Amino acid sequence: MNERYFICVSGVVQGVGFRPFVYQLAVQHHLTGWVMNSSEGVKIDVQGHKEALDLFVRALRERSPRLARVDDVICARQRLGRIQGFTIHPSQRDKQVAVSVSPDQSICPECLSEMYDQHSPYYHYPFINCTHCGPRYSIIEQLPYDRGNTTMKGFDFCPSCLQAYQAPSNRRYHAQPTSCHHCGPKVALRHARGTLTTQHDQVFEQAAEILSQGGVIAVKGLGGFHLVCDATSSVSVSKLRQMKYRQRKPFAVMVDGVATAAQYVTGEPAEWQALKASAAPIVLMNRRPHPELVPEVACDRPYLGVMLPYTPLHHLLFEQYRRYRSEPVLVMTSGNLSGMPLVTDGDEMLRLFGEALDAVLDHDRPIANPCDDSIVHYAGNTIRVLRMARGYAPFSHHSDYQGAPIVAMGAQQKSTIAMALSGQSMLSPYIGDLDDLDTQQRYEKTISLFQHLYQCEPSHWVCDYHPGYFSTQSAHTRSGGILPVQHHHAHILAVMAEYQITDPVLGFAFDGTGMGDDDTVWGGEVLLADTQGYQRCGSLRPFRLIGGERAIREPARILLAMLLECYSLQEIRSLAHPAFQGWDDHDFSNLHQLWLSGQHSPLCSSVGRLFDAWACLGALLDRPDFDGESGLLVESAAMTAGQAEIPWEMNWADGTSLLDWKPLLIRCIESQIWLSQAAVSDACLGLIAALAGAIQQMAGRYPSLPVIVSGGVFQNRLLMDVLWQKQDEAQPIYSGTMIPVNDSGIAMGQLWYGIHQR
Repeated sequence: MNERYFICVSGVVQGVGFRPFVYQLAVQHHLTGWVMNSSEGVKIDVQGHKEALDLFVRALRERSPRLARVDDVICARQRLGRIQGFTIHPSQRDKQVAVSVSPDQSICPECLSEMYDQHSPYYHYPFINCTHCGPRYSIIEQLPYDRGNTTMKGFDFCPSCLQAYQAPSNRRYHAQPTSCHHCGPKVALRHARGTLTTQHDQVFEQAAEILSQGGVIAVKGLGGFHLVCDATSSVSVSKLRQMKYRQRKPFAVMVDGVATAAQYVTGEPAEWQALKASAAPIVLMNRRPHPELVPEVACDRPYLGVMLPYTPLHHLLFEQYRRYRSEPVLVMTSGNLSGMPLVTDGDEMLRLFGEALDAVLDHDRPIANPCDDSIVHYAGNTIRVLRMARGYAPFSHHSDYQGAPIVAMGAQQKSTIAMALSGQSMLSPYIGDLDDLDTQQRYEKTISLFQHLYQCEPSHWVCDYHPGYFSTQSAHTRSGGILPVQHHHAHILAVMAEYQITDPVLGFAFDGTGMGDDDTVWGGEVLLADTQGYQRCGSLRPFRLIGGERAIREPARILLAMLLECYSLQEIRSLAHPAFQGWDDHDFSNLHQLWLSGQHSPLCSSVGRLFDAWACLGALLDRPDFDGESGLLVESAAMTAGQAEIPWEMNWADGTSLLDWKPLLIRCIESQIWLSQAAVSDACLGLIAALAGAIQQMAGRYPSLPVIVSGGVFQNRLLMDVLWQKQDEAQPIYSGTMIPVNDSGIAMGQLWYGIHQR
């Protein structure tokens, strides 16, 4: 018996080879009809024997291409018709958009093999790609995902590429960036002294030569530029740090393969798997001592960020560089000044860095949407995303939400935006800290891009409570309703969104700072939370930030404030702690008065600031160079600790809701831990163990509730490992895996709140 179905498939089904998959599936089952892309998804009109049709529909759900994600397959019976063969129709643009933009992907093994095949038309072609790999998000300008809607629209096909593009059996069927040496983008090496090299082979030869001589070059990748130098040259890496104004934050490196990576890092099987995955993120792995890797790369930190070449251009550069080093390792860091947006234009790179930059390896395929490298690490027994960008973002998933569009504006730091449409939710790539005009403009463009791609006018804008956040201020300039969400509630909601949790949870939100609902600075909160609201049932014992924001830049002020809760000013001065060495009587007196009066010294319950104080207490740093440096230093020190003889504990004071750090601090002061590196290490491990124990204590008060841990503090691997080792199967612990636990995940938490409001 014959039947006819009209089918609409939604999800990540464009730019991933879905239509040729449908075509081949239909031919295999002797079905007739057609398939086409539309803004609503992939539409299919198919007719044939019922058993074959049922197998066809089942295969759509279960055997989709490797980069596809099928959210929904809607079938409607149609009247039988006279249909000959099976064809692929031109795309259609609908009013409603139900597809998701695919993230950029690294070069696939098939394309890599062709690129090194001297008989292939793509031999040594730096932009080879197919439906399994290459740029997507970074080149798209509107949906549906067709060549005319991407930055490839200015490159006309040669006859050979057109034939491949139009053949459903070809791996490049409707792979929008399809091109070759004859018709595609071209590379060029722009020297700082003004000369230009355009001969293909010479471009890579000269770039490799510059690197071998200690130079720094800019290389245009998928979503923007990298600044690149040899990681075995102290002069080169030091020069790069000066160029970026980046003192101690570790650099990531790119190596030519897993075998080379294994000489520099060690890791769990899941870490190696993440390194080789098509998303090709930077993986933070345990650093293995290596005589050639200069200290300026990782600044003696225990981890090294490693990635593999993910574009054909990267592979060609490494091929040439192997003439100078058999196992090359290159620093690959974002092409920008620290704290500024990623640069996508070669002229802008030259303007920013001038003659300090030896050359720019450029190409003429425009980048529509900047996208930085993703960063992941292994903690709590799984791979977790720290920065969601290339390869992972835009992140989208199927949703039961069927209301009007909602946009969540995210936080001030590590900003992202999130959007909900009928049937799907999505999170943008990492944008950056909204502290400067350039990043604010990039943020506004991202909002406009998502509205344009999905042809929507949001009904509501969800934002942080904090009136000083640029994201909050931006929300209030727009038409539609405003839904404010408390920062730490949003942290908990972000994890709930990832695991689709709507019932009450016990949430621990530990981060740097966020505005509380009592006019104090929060950051060590325990919340009984659901999608409608929260109740604060615990927090870190508060202390003052002497001088407000200045205390974050000068953590000795935080340490002083905490010590003043335990000792007199004279007792503190008699300690002769190295953190206060540069202070005179006037400094101590002024800061003490600020602490007494509370003027410009808000109360703070932040665990992130507690880590600042602990790093200062152990004389691990004077002033932080980057966000989270204190936490990383405490974690690094803790990794060298032995087994402490006395258990380190931090209890909820007298059975109250305040987590009391005072006994722990007094113990450290009485033993003068800063005089011994071993004592500092023990105290750092003790702090982490005490926090884990405190979480378990509080969780024991609410045994029926699942536990959620979120916020930047939970990027600490040791803390996560301890929690996961000790968790009770009857009371599961959840934390972000795909959605970052830092402020990059705030937008998704805000969105989860927004879609559950009536």
